[in-house]
This record gives sequence, structure tokens and C-alpha cells, in this order.
Amino acid sequence: MDDSFALRTPRLRLSVPADTDIDVIFDIHSDSRTYEHRPELAMKTRDEAVELAQSWQKSWIEKQLGYYTVYTLDGTTIGFTGLRHSAEAGEDVLNLYYRFAPESQGKGYAKEAAAAAIASARERFPQLPIVAIIDPSNQASIGLALKLGLQHVPGAGVPGDYEVYRL
Repeated sequence: MDDSFALRTPRLRLSVPADTDIDVIFDIHSDSRTYEHRPELAMKTRDEAVELAQSWQKSWIEKQLGYYTVYTLDGTTIGFTGLRHSAEAGEDVLNLYYRFAPESQGKGYAKEAAAAAIASARERFPQLPIVAIIDPSNQASIGLALKLGLQHVPGAGVPGDYEVYRL
């Protein structure tokens, strides 16, 4: 896949997901620690990772935007972040996503990677608002959204299911 959308930060490299990322997509998305707040959503099979990778790749091909695989500069895959075109309450938006291996959490990687992805998306799609859909009990995810400048939109989510944060 074309990696003309790749990004670099001082500590990270972000690339369009490739088929070679399927195993790590499964490893991170099936790890119960990455789904503490919604364990029922954790991946159960590698086939789910294949489908997810294909949907991420399709987003890049069709929309020139999507989720990245995030690597440290030594080549270790630590997670995924990025934005995809979506609709929220009937409005075209860019949906912010992040999920990182537990071992990489607490080091500022998610903020660094997500901030780079947001900046890139803003350059190409400045007219679209950025939103994050977050489980209201996931304080770490809410904290990251706030650090990235998103603000809670009261009443925009589904009570007990998800809250909406907007940039």
C-alpha cells in the first residue's frame, strides 16, 4: 500500500496499515487490558483483525484518510491512531481513534501520535470537525481527548454507552 501519508514525530513513525500488521492488530485488539471498559468488544479471532485491517486500508484508498499503525523509531509496533470520515448525529465528521498496547501506555506516545494524525487531517480536511466517541467510564481515554484539545459535548452521546468529545 502507498505510504505517502506516513508521518514522523520525534519518537514515532505512523504508517498506513499493511497486511503485515494483522497479527499485531489482533494482539492489541484482543488484549483484555485494552478493553477494560468494554470487554465484550475485544477481538475473539484473527479473522476479525483481517477484516479490520482491510477496512482501514479501504478507508485510505477511498478517502485518503484513516487509522495508522504506530511504531517507535526502533520499529516496535505500539498501537493505532488516526481519523476516519464518519457521521455523528447526521453531520460529516472525522472520528478520532486510538488504541495502544498496555506496555506503551503512560509514556505520551498516544498523545504524540494522535496529535500528528490530527494535524495531518486538519491540513487536508479543515472544514470537518473532529470527534471522539468515548465510553463514559474510560477516564484514560477521556483524559487523552482533553489533552488533545477536544471538549465534552453534553447530551451528544448515548447515556451509559458513549460520550462525544469535539475539537
